Amino acid sequence: MIDSALPEALVRRARAEIARLGTQRLRESYFTTFWLADGSAPALAIEEAVLALRDLALAAHLRAGIRGAEWWIGRSYTTALPIDFHFDEDVKGARVRHPLLSSVFFFNSVRGGQLAITDQRPHLREATRLQAVKPRRNRYAVFEGDLLHGVLDARGQTPGPRALPGPRGRLRITLVVNFWKQRPSDVPAWHESGAYRALRASKR
Repeated sequence: MIDSALPEALVRRARAEIARLGTQRLRESYFTTFWLADGSAPALAIEEAVLALRDLALAAHLRAGIRGAEWWIGRSYTTALPIDFHFDEDVKGARVRHPLLSSVFFFNSVRGGQLAITDQRPHLREATRLQAVKPRRNRYAVFEGDLLHGVLDARGQTPGPRALPGPRGRLRITLVVNFWKQRPSDVPAWHESGAYRALRASKR
């Protein structure tokens, strides 16, 4: 976990880009992913953030094996989370593959919404440990890409199938970045995709 991970000016520019989306594809935000190949020039402030986070996440001896980063903007209310605990993987691939590293950058604090990372791997039946990372602006969490993880609800508990009663609270906003040795299947670069065209490179 790294606090004050990015320059504040970059955080503001990336957050301003996300604000342009409004409620566009809000329910699908965790399933709207993009690819940024290693060596590519960033098209957005968000992709500048992805590259800066890569430098924080990857040790020098690992960087040579990384082909790029899969990124998405996670937006959800912690009273109605769209995802369960899961393993990150190449969901459209012919065989199961996991990223080398998974990571989450937080844009804001919310009620609940902790990133919960367990020690369970795909070949293990159950987790024996869990570490929770509280959302806080400009906080960055990095973990091995084959660990079971998820988001806790507004009460700090494993989310259930139904929305929690009461007010929704603040929208939890994150930038999720997975680092891969091989590009995951059918994940387009942002400039190749028709999604999120409201994201425009901010003026320098």
